[in-house]
Amino acid sequence: MCRAHSSTSSVDVKCDVAVAVQFGALHTQDKRRINEEKEQVKKLLTDQLKVKNNAKSDVLWQKIHSDQNEYLYIYGFEKSLLKTIITYVLYILSIGWIRLLFHWYPRLHLYATHRKCTLNRATKILVIDDYQGEYKSYFVRDVKKISTKDLSAQSFAATIIDQDLVEKIKDKKLKINLENGTCCEIYEYKAFWCKKKCYIWDATKHAFSRLVGLDNGTLCSNFHLSCSNGLSKEEQLLRRIVYGNNDIVIELQSIGVLLLLEVLNPFYIFQVFTVALWLAEGYYYYTIAIILMSLFGITSTIIQTRKNQLNLRGTIASSENVHVRVLRNTGIFENISSKELVPGDVIELPKHQATLICDAVLLTGQCILNESMLTGESVPVRKTSLPSRHVLYDAKEFTHHTLYSGTTIIQTKYHGDRPALARVIRTGFLTNRGGLIAAILYPPPADFKFDKDSYKFIGILAFIAILAVIYTVITKVSRGIIASDVTIKALDIITIVIPPALPAAMTVGKLYAQARLKHERIYCINNKVINVSGSVNCACFDKTGTLTEDGLDMWGVVPCTNGVLGEAETNISKLKDHPLFKGMLVCHSLTLIDGELCGDPLDIKMFESTKWILKESDCIDVNKYNAIAPVIVKLPESNFTENINEEISEIGIIQQYQFLSSLQRMSVIVRVLGSDDFKAYTKGSPEMIINLSKTETVPNDISLVLERYTRQGYRVIAVGCRTISENSAEISKLSREAVERELEFLGLVVLENRLKQPTASVITELKEANIRIVMITGDNIQTAISVAKECGILSMEEVVVDVTSMGEEKDRPKIFFNLNLQSQSSRLNSRDQVFATPTIQDVEHGMVNCNYRFALTGQTWQVLREHYPDLVDRICVRGTIFARMNSDQKQQLIMELMRLGYYVVMCGDGANDCGALRTAHVGISLSEAESSVASPFTSKVSDISCVPKVIREGRAALVTSFGIFKFMIAYSLTEFLSVIILYSIDSNLTDFQFLFIDICLIVNFAFFFGKTHAYKKKLSKITPMTSLIGFTPLLSLTLHIFIIMVFQVIAYYAVRQFPWFTPFVPHSDNPYGCYENYSVYCVSMFQYITIAIIFSRGKPYRRPIYTNSAFISSICLLTLICVYITVYPAQWIEGALQLMLPPIYDWRFIILVLAVANFLICYFVESIIIERIIENTLKRRMHKPNKSKKRYLKIEYELKNCENWPKFGEQLPISSILRKENEQNITNITRNNHCPINIKNNRMANEFSNSIQLPRKEISEKNGVENLGFEHDQVSYI
Repeated sequence: MCRAHSSTSSVDVKCDVAVAVQFGALHTQDKRRINEEKEQVKKLLTDQLKVKNNAKSDVLWQKIHSDQNEYLYIYGFEKSLLKTIITYVLYILSIGWIRLLFHWYPRLHLYATHRKCTLNRATKILVIDDYQGEYKSYFVRDVKKISTKDLSAQSFAATIIDQDLVEKIKDKKLKINLENGTCCEIYEYKAFWCKKKCYIWDATKHAFSRLVGLDNGTLCSNFHLSCSNGLSKEEQLLRRIVYGNNDIVIELQSIGVLLLLEVLNPFYIFQVFTVALWLAEGYYYYTIAIILMSLFGITSTIIQTRKNQLNLRGTIASSENVHVRVLRNTGIFENISSKELVPGDVIELPKHQATLICDAVLLTGQCILNESMLTGESVPVRKTSLPSRHVLYDAKEFTHHTLYSGTTIIQTKYHGDRPALARVIRTGFLTNRGGLIAAILYPPPADFKFDKDSYKFIGILAFIAILAVIYTVITKVSRGIIASDVTIKALDIITIVIPPALPAAMTVGKLYAQARLKHERIYCINNKVINVSGSVNCACFDKTGTLTEDGLDMWGVVPCTNGVLGEAETNISKLKDHPLFKGMLVCHSLTLIDGELCGDPLDIKMFESTKWILKESDCIDVNKYNAIAPVIVKLPESNFTENINEEISEIGIIQQYQFLSSLQRMSVIVRVLGSDDFKAYTKGSPEMIINLSKTETVPNDISLVLERYTRQGYRVIAVGCRTISENSAEISKLSREAVERELEFLGLVVLENRLKQPTASVITELKEANIRIVMITGDNIQTAISVAKECGILSMEEVVVDVTSMGEEKDRPKIFFNLNLQSQSSRLNSRDQVFATPTIQDVEHGMVNCNYRFALTGQTWQVLREHYPDLVDRICVRGTIFARMNSDQKQQLIMELMRLGYYVVMCGDGANDCGALRTAHVGISLSEAESSVASPFTSKVSDISCVPKVIREGRAALVTSFGIFKFMIAYSLTEFLSVIILYSIDSNLTDFQFLFIDICLIVNFAFFFGKTHAYKKKLSKITPMTSLIGFTPLLSLTLHIFIIMVFQVIAYYAVRQFPWFTPFVPHSDNPYGCYENYSVYCVSMFQYITIAIIFSRGKPYRRPIYTNSAFISSICLLTLICVYITVYPAQWIEGALQLMLPPIYDWRFIILVLAVANFLICYFVESIIIERIIENTLKRRMHKPNKSKKRYLKIEYELKNCENWPKFGEQLPISSILRKENEQNITNITRNNHCPINIKNNRMANEFSNSIQLPRKEISEKNGVENLGFEHDQVSYI
């Protein structure tokens, strides 16, 4: 039964209240009258409630918030018999053309056969996916009724089900859990599936809501209920009807389906029309060429799509069927298929080396996992059992107790003889892994301007073709030409204006670039992205494994004794008597797996330097002893006899407080063997440990020492300790705050975070090309800033502003901008320890010219998106370091950058980068795992040297595509002008003239056009143009077409002036041969060569044209052939082309002079007027960032001229920090130029005044039970 109140009960309550208020305490003799009036009020309220419920049920549409920037608008439709009959009649009358249109636009088919209705009566749903208010995607989905009435074993075809078991669950209630909080048990419900998510009709709230797992609205204590007894077989089967199979199925379309879908592409339909028309005219040769090119294009597309599907299915899809042990309600474990798991199942976790196939919460025992699939860092993570508290489960709050699908179990620990148990909370596409795959299958829309403009340009050509058709029909009918000839000639104009070979020609440059990248061991699975990579102006990098090596190296330590720093020591064993050495022994979260140390690389390096060994004892029962299993560190046996007189030979780690990025520290409580005292050791960022330490234990010169190491790129952490006075029974109950205070500062641990060899040079190359660099990492912010400084992402002249949030989550947290200043001549006054640094007023006074960059964490990013959306644009424009970012936040940042107008390349190596790699305009994976399927590019060389190579080849491919497009458009319009001019005397180009132009000239040039290699020197600071509809390309094409027209008209009229000229009279043996035909045709041949040369641009994006030997050879050879045809062709050539040669050679040589003049004028126009004057001079002078269409340029301009934002806080010296160790407002201290400074009295982001406010702008295999889940959810793999 639903949790919501029934209408009857609510009416009764309202009646009682109304009657009590209205009548109060009346005399008993009035009870009959009271009851009568009570019934009247009850009837009135019931009628009102019915009216209200009817109003709610009459909902025609609904808005669902799917993501931060994404909304789903759903509309209900039901079948209309009359409209369906009319539609089928139109199919027949249009010979299937209308049905073809509906194939391209499915929503039109819905409008034509259905009518709008209320959502509760809908049989089909139209889903409009509105992304950021700019992109809309349309989905048509069926509404299915799910019930337990008509079930059979065949309904569960994916697994073998006993028919008797199916009979037992018939007419049983189904339990559904919805995102809106509704939890019901009902016999039947209606649902539809979109983008791998299930939406169920909630009858109590008259709306659709998304189906969720047990992670929504469940108490932690409820997970532990019946922990010793799991679900029955009947209950499990009932839940499988709702949730489907625990499987992630990727569509694998057959070759036949892919062929049909490709052939039905609008362009290939146009080619079918073209081929039919040319066959009717007897134009066979070029028709065969077009057919061959089309077959090549179709075949290559099918092969690529099929390969992408196979890669995605093979690498990501969890199609494997493993067996798991499930606890039944009888208390007995049973082996079942992993596909049969449902939320609520209690499963036994294997001891080691297994991959989780669902999301679950740990109920008993402990588990060590590799969560690199989520975080990108192969660092073992310890999970502990979920506390049985009466609070709502929250995945973020209880992440240390939650196991995620796709992560690898390294080891589990048992309590005595009992196994480690976990309760399933999410399965299939509801899991974190399922959400990641859904994001790969349905990436956010991103239209490339060049592609959009090319479609618009084809539309312009279509308009020109329509005008030409009208002109042709009118002129030819007026001259008495028969209707059949008029029709063919008019239609022929369309195929001339819109060149059928355009798509094939456009792919040539990308194919050459793809081959060159393959030679560089960079593989591309989607060559459509190559052009986009040429527009990249923002490069985003993961850190670990991308910019840096995976691990750290131990450099040394700087011990502190009685508040004085000692000399740096690289031989750690020499400090075995110092407390810092003990801190290095125990302050970590390492574990042993198969005899090997596993954990954070930093912890491993630090512990190994001590040359002690780690040992884990058997796990103690948590519930019995209220303590976690101790970890022991001890001297190796080889050294034990040598240290027999030492006081310490073994230390037990009793309690651990895991590292939290928000606190920037971790702590342990230990006990030395044979001692009654407990000690706490805390390790973390130097600023935080200093803040938590007693003032007298902190060295006076700590800031200078920190500066010296951090400026050299070292990773520095600090260690502190304190004695715990509590007894062993109270240790496990100590709060973190009680442990991490009043520490004794022990010293510094210095490690090297090594960059990969090409990192710094690549970053320099990209920055010199005016490509913005952003680091997006899951690592902590101090390491990120240090690495950014070392590799050049942050220059020494740039000021780092740490953006932090503070406040309770339920309230609106405040945003602070912590400015860290450093002067090259910073000095320390020995008396009062105050830095002689510039004042905050000095900086703010010159803030217009201050080059500041923001650094923030994923937590602050989330606060900004939720509470300060007006600041997100500014943070994105000036943000450089984004640390502690999870997979979703990385994807969100990429989307925001793209929304601002950046063309973004994302380079990463982890599975947590998949969403960002798929979302970005260009994704480059340095791994061959899941991320390689999510990204269009995969580099076999695992460093970022691939990024400039991809950009360089992308620029060459984009300029090639730009040139080929202009060449093909100019070619079609040149041929169109020739035909239109000759149509005026009812002449035309002959078939072999068309053939020579189309095959020998155009196809030949287009084929060799893209063989020009990319420019190998420095990347240009200016990216290539991406718009075909811009002023420059339109002016260029217009001028060239005008010049071409002028020379063709000159040739047409000039030939008529010679005394030997005779007017054109059609002959049956030579229907088009005349002097005008010869003149126009010969001039046009050289014009095609001219446009091929002038549109083939060289540097700064491609090498000079003369380096393309194949292209130059074809130009020279065909120029000679054209001269030969013009001046003195052989008789068989003259006959084949049906040329009427002039009787004297004067006109023949004049044509050559016209051709040379045409070339020189066009070359001058393109190289001088277009490239130098307009592109390089006028465009730059007229460029106004504040009026740019790209939002990031406008924001950057306004930030440079905004003196009132951001407001920075004042700087405090270290001595002041130490005196204010108990202040609660000191958080997230960061370094700029590696100088530790604390900030006080920060001004909040919402307090800036007078600052500029910027506006925010079908699947053949089914997932889950066959008749239920995720059907017809079509996916694009290109």
